[in-house]
Amino acid sequence: MEVLMENLVQQSLVTLDNVQLKIEQKNSLPANAKKIIGVTCQLQNQNTNIDNNDVTLTGNIVTRVIFVNEFDKFDSEDVIETFEKKITVKNYDGVNQVYVNAELINSNWHLAEDKIVTENILTVLVQGVKAYNLQIVSNLTGEVEVQRIEQQVMSFNSKINEKFEITENIQLDASCEGVLGVDVNPNLKDISIDNGKVLLKGTMNVNVLGLKMSDNVSAPYNFTHEIDFAKSIVANSITGEDLVSGNLVIDNVQMRIENNQKGAVLVLILNVRFNGDVYCNHKFNMVTDAISFDKELMLKTTQLNYNEVTSQMNTTIDIENNINLSPNSPYISRVVGVDGAKINDLQVTNSDSKVVLEGILAVNLLLENEDHLITGEHYEVPFQTYARIDTLERDYFTNASIVPLVVNIKARRGTELLVDAKLGVCIQTCVKKTIEVVSDLEEGKAKVDDGSAIRIYIIGEKENLWDLAKRTNLSCASLLEQNPNLENGCTPGERIVVYRHENVSM
Repeated sequence: MEVLMENLVQQSLVTLDNVQLKIEQKNSLPANAKKIIGVTCQLQNQNTNIDNNDVTLTGNIVTRVIFVNEFDKFDSEDVIETFEKKITVKNYDGVNQVYVNAELINSNWHLAEDKIVTENILTVLVQGVKAYNLQIVSNLTGEVEVQRIEQQVMSFNSKINEKFEITENIQLDASCEGVLGVDVNPNLKDISIDNGKVLLKGTMNVNVLGLKMSDNVSAPYNFTHEIDFAKSIVANSITGEDLVSGNLVIDNVQMRIENNQKGAVLVLILNVRFNGDVYCNHKFNMVTDAISFDKELMLKTTQLNYNEVTSQMNTTIDIENNINLSPNSPYISRVVGVDGAKINDLQVTNSDSKVVLEGILAVNLLLENEDHLITGEHYEVPFQTYARIDTLERDYFTNASIVPLVVNIKARRGTELLVDAKLGVCIQTCVKKTIEVVSDLEEGKAKVDDGSAIRIYIIGEKENLWDLAKRTNLSCASLLEQNPNLENGCTPGERIVVYRHENVSM
């Protein structure tokens, strides 16, 4: 008897640490600022350095200040501050690669002693790759009856961290006097694989906070612009059977205003990064049972644990909600601008083929009251929505990311704000699976030959009575006589006893 073995190398992406960092900054007020209207913060240009168990995270916090200047005109200024934070990770055992990703989840600001004090909360996810080497029995040859199946196990392959640039010219309205700032929210609609390339398709939703003349007064206003994009990323190790998931991050936004024959043009240069995970399907033959005709066999099994990842779901969801203003708030005649929308405190749960998403939509609003005064206010709008996935089960682990694509807010009766938002949602699910694999076997003592010519066979996948008769060289009637349980059908993996005192030509 000859034993054929196969080496199975499985890689798993595991979470080593998930920490929150607080970054406090104090920035001087703009020199010509008369009144602060609003402050928003963005995380840009993050980078990591890994040294043993220490992870050093660096990047920029871009603080945009919108204010009324000394000439009673609206203005804005961006302040870029560099930060460096060190994280010590203790659970590095068995990890051969480490990946780090940071996300700005919340920002607060206040004024203190002519300084703008910002408090930013970052969540930092540290992941590592663990490899498991396993040797399994793939086949046996000789005087032996073998049951084997083709097994498929999904394993983590690699990370993709690819940067690319998108340039877009946005024609401004003739009444536009300037731009206070832009928010760019990426909406990834589709990820596919073709000939060693990852194809990304989606849109960049641009929310522009501009200025225009209204009743001889310069006032802020909002308009949106959508950029369609398709990007190809070369990844030579990827095959058509692999699975890729991930999301887009805006690393940096550069803007300037130029003039053409039609008027003013807002030129945007977007530095975009795709953070992706690649999973591969590994197929192998595996012996599940075996019977030797002349020696006793003892099979040694072990458990193989892995995560089966499903294809990423990209969709959009609309939410509606109301903001009731406090009784002592001034009468609001209209909302003149929305800025810095983001999703905080996202919670994801599974329920009856649905992914339930709960969180808070945080926005900065520019409100005009009945006296035509414009003030800046920060609001947090709780929401609950869901996305349907027909194949979803309760034991699936589900992760999601949400970006606000378009946020429309209107004033109603002066004391209520109506919120209508469109959210871009990416959902990734996986389920933990365990299979028993034959990792080794041991030959025992020789079987006693009592002359009965007894053989034991294992019913294979999709085998019927006719197939068994042909394989054992017996008639169907003889097989049924010796194994009455076959009258109820053939069950894969079931053992049957054959007395070979009959020789039938098939």
